[in-house]
Amino acid sequence: MLDLIPDHLRLFAVIGGLLLLLLLVGSLAQKYEQYMAAKRLAVQRLMVGVQQIEEALEKSRGGGLPSGVGKLLRNELLARYITIRQVFPRKPHISQQVVQAEERARTEPEGSTSVNSAAITSVDSLNRYVIGLNEIYGLLDSQTFGRKLAVSERAALQLKLIDFQLTAASRYYTKVALDYAQTGEWQNAARAARALDSFLLTRPRSSALASQLRNESRELLQAMHDQRLPNEQPAEAGR
Repeated sequence: MLDLIPDHLRLFAVIGGLLLLLLLVGSLAQKYEQYMAAKRLAVQRLMVGVQQIEEALEKSRGGGLPSGVGKLLRNELLARYITIRQVFPRKPHISQQVVQAEERARTEPEGSTSVNSAAITSVDSLNRYVIGLNEIYGLLDSQTFGRKLAVSERAALQLKLIDFQLTAASRYYTKVALDYAQTGEWQNAARAARALDSFLLTRPRSSALASQLRNESRELLQAMHDQRLPNEQPAEAGR
């Protein structure tokens, strides 16, 4: 076919064809790079979620999780690792990570009906526990959470998370206040009672338990100000 092209245009035609071929190959290479970049970004986002879930579980493990929450998060981790393996099968150690996630999902405890108060021995451990529960609360609301929870199921789990926070704070600060009261350190006792009252005020009164604990907190605070134990009657004026 090139024989039909004049000599002075033949080289131009050949070069033009090569340029067109290079342009096509370059376009395909660019699209492939874009495809691989999109895969890497997807895996990166999945791994960020994995880290957030692992950290939230670690922070909240001591005080315990409401029934069903730990299993839900472990299954979410497993789903993320499986997805990563499907998207990027050559990712180092991904098959081993899937196996580990399967085992942890299988052995994760069903959860508790109450807070493990013995694990919360300081303000730092209480704050760490509360932060962990807060992070789980937010994860359940996240648009990136794999399992689609029904509105009622999500609300029920989040209510349990709030109640566990309130219970943990109430038990810790009440114990601290009463320990100080037993030794006559009423100023420190009142400070602990105020800390509890302030904490409860920052949480919604979303359940019967929340209202109950808030009432008990007010009674404790008043008792500490009166320099008496909560079950004791106030001293009569003028006596």
